[in-house]
Amino acid sequence: MIRQEKCIVMDIDGTLCPVKKKDEAYEDLQPYVDMVKKLQAYQQDGFYIILATARNMRTYDGNLGLINANTARPLFDWLECHEIPYDEIYFGKPWPGRGGFYVDDKSIRPQEFLQHSYEEILELTNCEPFSHENAKSKHTKSTHESVTP
Repeated sequence: MIRQEKCIVMDIDGTLCPVKKKDEAYEDLQPYVDMVKKLQAYQQDGFYIILATARNMRTYDGNLGLINANTARPLFDWLECHEIPYDEIYFGKPWPGRGGFYVDDKSIRPQEFLQHSYEEILELTNCEPFSHENAKSKHTKSTHESVTP
């Protein structure tokens, strides 16, 4: 369970780097420098960063054992080589197919991430900004409320 108030969940392929073509190797992909710099800035601002990837989900037909055995180590090495920050990685994000897509109420496109400030992103996603005061008042309310049978 994520317990961080300021968290970014980010895709890798097509977001932090180009989608691999048939004649390319994952380890040769070059990250988008502007995306990496922006992600590093968010990390410095105290954001918890989760990378979520569908890498090789189609190749291994969703078999997470094979993905962990064959995909995890090269990806960890690639992230380290390119100084891409993260706190967690989720392997096994469902692959929507070539013609499919994801629908999410807290989602933004990579260009929006680059072009907008944190405050603008909150407005785009209808999220309330994090403040220690908000977190404290929510915690206080939940611990002092009584349940009536």
